[in-house]
Amino acid sequence: MGERIAVGDKLPFFVYDTPYSAQNRFRDLLQRKSPLVLVFMANFGHPITRTFANRYANTYGSLRDGGFALVVRSRADKLSRSIGPNTLPYPLLCDAEGVLYEHLDIPQSSSALMTYSLEGWRILREAKRQGYQAAKGQMQQLPLTLILDKDGTVLFCHYGASLTDVPTDCEAMQSLLEELELVPDMPELEDLDYENFPELEDADELDEEFDTFH
Repeated sequence: MGERIAVGDKLPFFVYDTPYSAQNRFRDLLQRKSPLVLVFMANFGHPITRTFANRYANTYGSLRDGGFALVVRSRADKLSRSIGPNTLPYPLLCDAEGVLYEHLDIPQSSSALMTYSLEGWRILREAKRQGYQAAKGQMQQLPLTLILDKDGTVLFCHYGASLTDVPTDCEAMQSLLEELELVPDMPELEDLDYENFPELEDADELDEEFDTFH
């Protein structure tokens, strides 16, 4: 078993498979999409993972100032039957053997009572109504949320206490980036180039004229 990662640590670069491509370099993903929100969850067939994967897909446009990728404990070749390169708007990293999970010491639990939140129970109850059956004695994989810079340095780290203890959706990820001040700085008004924004210069002139009448 590895050690828990923390803010300031560096996540080692690795090679990963997706359902639609093999031997991808994590370094390249960070260079394209940083800061990167990286969420580790259970296998893709788990109702909670599926629920959040769909939420992330439906709200992906809300994540304006960073990237996102989801890691699941599933085999890429099995998921390739239903997930293509355009199925999800974000990368789906497959780690069926749990190499990353062990390296980062992401815990598992044999107790559903200890790992299911109220929301988790609701999701599971609805899944059972639709025919889902969990294997008896199945270990519950708890989640991990990281935010990484382009060099793989951890800027934020949260080991989930329940299976649903992850960002609710991509809007929540954007809010987290803003709270951590990991979004680009907006230019101050006085720093703007009026030559490129003549309407702003006109607006200042109107303000001056308005002030002369008051």
